[in-house]
Amino acid sequence: MKIAVIGSGNIGSTAARLFLEADHDVVIANRRGPDSLAPPVAELSPRARAAPVEDAARASQLALLALPFGVYRELPAPAFAGKLVIDATTTPYGTATSPS
Repeated sequence: MKIAVIGSGNIGSTAARLFLEADHDVVIANRRGPDSLAPPVAELSPRARAAPVEDAARASQLALLALPFGVYRELPAPAFAGKLVIDATTTPYGTATSPS
């Protein structure tokens, strides 16, 4: 399966490694662009590659969003149309509110 991992922090990089170990092809993307991902992609696998967010989403069958909450507003929504999306967005530590 072709999987886009949008976000390259702890969750995104761990998920990318696990998807690759499960024999999937992975495209990793982040807000800083593919050049910023060259070192981690080189460490992962020859089946991993970096791409701009829109290209990664369009090239995938499944997309994992591993972004800080609020960043989703910057995503190119049409690129995710018809895709299965797993949402692992996170709230920065110390900003979550507890239920009343």
